[in-house]
Amino acid sequence: MASQEGPSKEQKYDRQLRLWQAHGQRALENANILVVNACATATETLKNLVLPGIGSFTILDDKVADGADVGNNFFLDHTAIGQSRGKYATELLRELNPDVDGFHVDESPTRVIATEPSFFDKFTLVIATQLSEADVKALAAICWERGVPFLHVRSYGFVGYLRLAVKEHAIVETHPESILDLRLDCPFTELTEYADSFNLATLENMDFAHVPYVVILLQALQAWRASNGKLPSTTPERNAFKAMVKSMERPGVEDENFQEAMKSVFRACSATVIPGNVASILKEAKAITITPETSSFWILASATAEFAESENALPLAGVVPDMKSDTESFVKLQTIYRDRSHQDAARVHAIATSLAAGGGAAAPSMDETARFCKNARLLKVVRTSSIESELSEPCPKASEIGQMAQDLDSCIPFYLLLRGVDAFYAEHMRYPGYHLEEVETDIGLLKKSCAGVLTRMGLPISTLTDDLIHETVRAGASELHTMASFMGGVCSQEVIKLITSQYVPLNNTFLYNGIKSVGGSFDL
Repeated sequence: MASQEGPSKEQKYDRQLRLWQAHGQRALENANILVVNACATATETLKNLVLPGIGSFTILDDKVADGADVGNNFFLDHTAIGQSRGKYATELLRELNPDVDGFHVDESPTRVIATEPSFFDKFTLVIATQLSEADVKALAAICWERGVPFLHVRSYGFVGYLRLAVKEHAIVETHPESILDLRLDCPFTELTEYADSFNLATLENMDFAHVPYVVILLQALQAWRASNGKLPSTTPERNAFKAMVKSMERPGVEDENFQEAMKSVFRACSATVIPGNVASILKEAKAITITPETSSFWILASATAEFAESENALPLAGVVPDMKSDTESFVKLQTIYRDRSHQDAARVHAIATSLAAGGGAAAPSMDETARFCKNARLLKVVRTSSIESELSEPCPKASEIGQMAQDLDSCIPFYLLLRGVDAFYAEHMRYPGYHLEEVETDIGLLKKSCAGVLTRMGLPISTLTDDLIHETVRAGASELHTMASFMGGVCSQEVIKLITSQYVPLNNTFLYNGIKSVGGSFDL
């Protein structure tokens, strides 16, 4: 039972700890997030970050809440009308989790962006909502220069939009469904000795049925190499190897372990190599001059590159999948892989410590090193394009955007519509359809704004249909709570990926069509 003081942190965050573990939770609790404007999408995003326990958040918003705000924002009620929207939302959000600190800055975001760029230095990550294109572009440039991840999220009628801009984001734990690194083609000494300890010919039927499939494949590969001198590489050779494995079965004996072996023949016949994207990361790491500012990721990548040059392989992951076996044999196999992975990690850690000392940087911990080595085959570095380059003229991705827009099921036309809406706002200082009496006039004006955007991108004006433009004006810049809730969930998920450096974030734009309930990610 929980004590009178309340549940422990492990109990409180039990489910999420299973996803990103204690070190991911620590990263969350050390995060300091800025959210610009306390609209419904912003508060829904924050709700999903406060509940799992981010360290602190700040809302930058000088707007006074009105009836429209109260109508679509669950973190405002009728008593908020006439009060500071940001302050009121902050107080209610803080009630969700007493472990989280919440602050409000009652200043104009436009003024702060224009005159106080240093204000953004202290934040781990910045989320922007309800900003003009000019303000988004300026704020994104400030964050880009400082290496601070920036997310722009918006709900506009039935359209959802999220743009991530980060100069560099390195991920060690991408969380694949499984990690397979058995080294069947190049077994180390302890693994070979373990496989040789099984005399399949003399085993009792019960013991024979519980021989791990790794042992079966290792013995079969050993016999194949003795006759052929190399791994089976062609289709006929692999078929012949399969037949060899099949011939090792005993009639009348349960063959689940042999079925597992047959399913893994292709993997056994494949040479252990360093994946191309990981090889590129290691090559880049070797060229880096380590300084006090170098991250542990690049120090460990450099150390791993040195290890790989020596061993012609990455450090062993040390993970053994479930398989048919008796407990004693399986535990021994696990121990062999685990011990070897610990040895490899210790070597990488020694190299990393030396490299860090030479560059005056902080050495990675042994725990960090072990995680890095376990996931070395799955490393990922994400570098998105900047928002400034996306909005530059000529548009660098205009041709790809035009091709995608021809797909009737694509969400790209909504991206172009939002660009047109922003151009409309820049000219008229209001959004199309916001005032009911101007809807008819705004249809023509939005067509003109969209035509200007398409022309500057070198795309035909017919790319956007009249139906889409009419629907956009009808939306009147409304922020539907269902859309705000959905986009808040999408945005908070990406934020958690960025803060914990786990799972792979999108690169770089997500668009959602709430009318058809379809979405897609795009590299713009």
